[in-house]
Amino acid sequence: MADWEALAEGLWEALAEFDVDAIQAEAEKDFRLALIGASGSGKTALACTLAAEPAGECMPVELERHLAEYGLPLSVEDIGDLESAALLILLLDATKGNYVQEVAAADYLSYLGRPMLVCYNKMDMVPVETRLIHGQARWRGAEIMPLMAIQADTVRELLVPAVLEVLPEHALTLARHLPLFRDTLADRLVERTARVNATYASASGLAETVPLLRVSLSAEDIRMLSANQATMAYRLGLAYGLPLDWHRDLSSLRSAVEADRLWQHVARRVVGVIPLWRLDSKVALAYSGTVVMGRAIQMWCDTGQTLSDAALRELCREIAAQSQATSRDLVAKARDALPAPRVKPARPRRLKVRLPRPRLPRRRLRPDCPACGRKNPPGAAFCAFCGVALGKGDRPSEEQAAGD
Repeated sequence: MADWEALAEGLWEALAEFDVDAIQAEAEKDFRLALIGASGSGKTALACTLAAEPAGECMPVELERHLAEYGLPLSVEDIGDLESAALLILLLDATKGNYVQEVAAADYLSYLGRPMLVCYNKMDMVPVETRLIHGQARWRGAEIMPLMAIQADTVRELLVPAVLEVLPEHALTLARHLPLFRDTLADRLVERTARVNATYASASGLAETVPLLRVSLSAEDIRMLSANQATMAYRLGLAYGLPLDWHRDLSSLRSAVEADRLWQHVARRVVGVIPLWRLDSKVALAYSGTVVMGRAIQMWCDTGQTLSDAALRELCREIAAQSQATSRDLVAKARDALPAPRVKPARPRRLKVRLPRPRLPRRRLRPDCPACGRKNPPGAAFCAFCGVALGKGDRPSEEQAAGD
């Protein structure tokens, strides 16, 4: 089994040493959500829900800077402020039905070039048969959604994902200052980091000469997974409002999040008590281990508590099937991305024609005359010079003829 202590130590070392300047700048980025609507549209209720503040109480000054309310009709001063807003949220009272002021405001706000969402508030007070929302054209193509501003679950389910899609560069600072964004951002961050680690595991496993014959994760795998998990952990801490330098003192986090115990539990659940390491096992372990680690750090950042054994078993059971499916998908994609082996083109088949060899004429021997010693024409029976009869023994051999 892999060296779990080395994997856990790699996480804490990476968390204490990596550069955090860029992440800190992202977490401290300034933003302002402009809540625009007529009197009674629910601007204050929505602001309190986003900030997790009790309704009816005074909003903290810092949150008022991030959640600004504007009534209708808009004044000249309001228009000047809205030009610097990150997002415009136009609230409509769904029970009203007459939106002349809102349509006029949307026409004017469209020229500011700022992203805008149109929310029909108080949809729970509208009869079911009249809950259809029409007329997107009159809102200049802005995204339209129903909303119940006083219900935190509804706002988290409908409005928060829409805001994160429009303002992805402000996701970390939104969660840091507005508590309602934290769980949604944490879920996305953990899932994204888990898929990144699983994708790396699939690629590195295919690159090994003899993959996974000794341990599940190599030293390079541990280094890369630890670095990604450290970045995820630091972002989670900032998203839940921890100080910018919270990672400098990891004593409480290390005692609450026992990384080696979490990884061992995940390995036994995903791979088995007697592990048979294959490429899909490695990818599933990287994915599920990152998810469990992220959930444990998320709980500690939010509540200061750690995962109990019962909660850990339940979490591992939930992600086991998902990790296997993710592993199969990523391994298949990684293998498809490999370059195909180069195949030599087959030579065209030639038509072989065998030509007959020419038959050379056989050389006829020239006999010597036993009397005068002169050579006679081939096949002569008598000497052409002296007339002596030429016998068979007087004809030269083939070697003699060749010498001639």
